[in-house]
Amino acid sequence: MPPHKKMRSRTEGDVIKSGPYTNEEDAQLIELYEQHSDKVDKWKIIAVDKSDLTADEKREIDDLQTNPCYNKKYRNKWPEIAKKLSLNRKQGRRTELQIKNYWNSKERTQKRKNKNKERSYERISNIMNIKNIIRDV
Repeated sequence: MPPHKKMRSRTEGDVIKSGPYTNEEDAQLIELYEQHSDKVDKWKIIAVDKSDLTADEKREIDDLQTNPCYNKKYRNKWPEIAKKLSLNRKQGRRTELQIKNYWNSKERTQKRKNKNKERSYERISNIMNIKNIIRDV
């Protein structure tokens, strides 16, 4: 089997399966993102479920949020986000790459929609101005 076709290693009871996102997964990811969208380290915060942590881990996370020197230690949290989003999923777990790609594509789509809205507004305002100019002449 070619190297790029090999399956990822799986742990006991942890099945990796692709497929469309459920509405619950989508809503959960959006809700978490909106809660922490104003923070620079939003993915670190989203990835951590504080209710499952010990007191030491909670303290460490609080330090992380207030101390910028922790940034290098907790830079990439897509795997933890994948685990958290897949806790109650019956079809298997999402990979971190699937979640990152999904999120980035949603973000690009949203930016594109906003850009198109601005362009259509500009076209409409330009047409309105041209009509006013022609009518006045």
